[in-house]
Amino acid sequence: MRTLLLLTALTTLAFATAGCGDSPSTPAAAADGLGDTTQHGAPRVAAPMAFANTAKKPCTLLTEAQLKTLGMPGVEGVAGGGDTGPMCDWDDTPGNSGQRVGFTFTKGNGNGGLDRVYELKSTFQLFELQAPIQDYPTLLNAPKDDRMKGACTLVVGITDDQILTTTIQMRTTPKPAERAFEPCVVAREAADLALTSIRSGG
Repeated sequence: MRTLLLLTALTTLAFATAGCGDSPSTPAAAADGLGDTTQHGAPRVAAPMAFANTAKKPCTLLTEAQLKTLGMPGVEGVAGGGDTGPMCDWDDTPGNSGQRVGFTFTKGNGNGGLDRVYELKSTFQLFELQAPIQDYPTLLNAPKDDRMKGACTLVVGITDDQILTTTIQMRTTPKPAERAFEPCVVAREAADLALTSIRSGG
């Protein structure tokens, strides 16, 4: 638990405090004439999500049926918050799946969303653009690239100034999880499920 919380905090705090669809697609031009990309080159979100209701209850991001899809039936989510934003965490690292899944509605200080992540990309060892999920832009980012240690952080732009951060930690020892060294595959699957929940809950 401590490892995942630290990874989430390092990634999201760097974003939040530093300025106190599975196939590639091109975001539509913004209706306000600002263009397809933000000031620092991030793709604009063509269809912003209504997420306020879900952010109030972040543990509704994964239903029991969705947890079964991830191989984590019966695992209870634990809600949290603080400087980084509302979050929920499902820890099954000692269990059958050997994985931990966390989501954070990452806040920005008046300059949020993917634009802030792009602005700070030189501070991340891991910064890799990914194919959109449900037509929402995504990327991998983290202060350290720990994918071979079973860790992955994936961010999804759900509005131009809001991201959903998905953080995965897989058990690598003593008995590695089935997909111990595929944490980013699990991150995409989990994020896809969470986006579906946001669409349903608003």
